[in-house]
Amino acid sequence: MSGRARLSFSEKAPGDAALMQRYLGRLGAHVGADVYDAPSLPTLRALMTRHLQTVPFENLDIVNGIRPPLITAGVLDKIVNRRRGGFCYELNEAFGALLKHLGFTVRRIDARVWLEQQQKFGAPFDHLALIVSLAEGEFLVDVGFGDNNRAPMRLPQDTLTDVSGTYSLTQAEGQAWLLARSGRPLYEMFLEDQPLSAFEPMYRYHQTSPESIFAKGLICTKATPSGRITLSRDRLVVVDGAERTEIQVSNGARVLSEYFGIVVNS
Repeated sequence: MSGRARLSFSEKAPGDAALMQRYLGRLGAHVGADVYDAPSLPTLRALMTRHLQTVPFENLDIVNGIRPPLITAGVLDKIVNRRRGGFCYELNEAFGALLKHLGFTVRRIDARVWLEQQQKFGAPFDHLALIVSLAEGEFLVDVGFGDNNRAPMRLPQDTLTDVSGTYSLTQAEGQAWLLARSGRPLYEMFLEDQPLSAFEPMYRYHQTSPESIFAKGLICTKATPSGRITLSRDRLVVVDGAERTEIQVSNGARVLSEYFGIVVNS
């Protein structure tokens, strides 16, 4: 799916077709004559890569004291119409809605982020990730972690190496599964399908608690084909292969617009 990707919508899929066309347009994928007959792993992989390189992980609403509700229509409006990014609950919920509209079978799952300083996993529903079911099997898909694997990972276990590291997906104790990078845990997950409402308390926590990592300062980051661009408070970090450039910035709004396509007053 190089160049302009051409996809078709399922006639019976939920969602607004015009909105989803704009979503695909933001990702550089356009409905056209070369139609995919059914959802496929190559299509999923390409859409995930495009999403990670187009829609940033960011917490602007949180640092600005904006507390929108966690609803599918709201996150789609934010990402598609306002051309913003978001954090896990928003990004993965929106991407899941797009995939469902394209005919994929998707479910939300509860994940719990590894807290390095405390040497433990976070609270239940600390992170929202997706499982996509295909003819080839079930795959972990996550466009809302900030820096993680850039392609779907197959259950029950998988390994993947990309420009951001080497990842492993394995079954842990009990009903838990573990995503790790270079042997260090990123998060544990539980594969049962969850309603969006189950994530609401932790979504509110991360919006409002001074203990939340998202309350510590501005973060905006997105993948690039060869690395990553990150604005962290007043520091812009550009990683391009083995090269790393760090710059102190005085005009965050200009950086958000130039590097991430985000207009602050949108």
